[in-house]
Amino acid sequence: MSEREVVLFTQSACRFCNLEKEWLSQHGVPFKERNIGDDPSALSELEAIPLFTTPVTLIDGEIVVGFDRSKLSELLSI
Repeated sequence: MSEREVVLFTQSACRFCNLEKEWLSQHGVPFKERNIGDDPSALSELEAIPLFTTPVTLIDGEIVVGFDRSKLSELLSI
């Protein structure tokens, strides 16, 4: 698996955000978490996409909406 830039937009009360964070960690995928509840700039960045849900994952600029294991596996080659 080659290194890819993975950014995960989350919010604290999001069950699927927590599941995706756990899944990424279990697969050894480093990621940068951007919590939209704690970081106004993260919220602005997410709204600019424009999306208003979490989790949203950016993998080298490719957008994955929701915790989509098959799409994540495909993009991360795992």
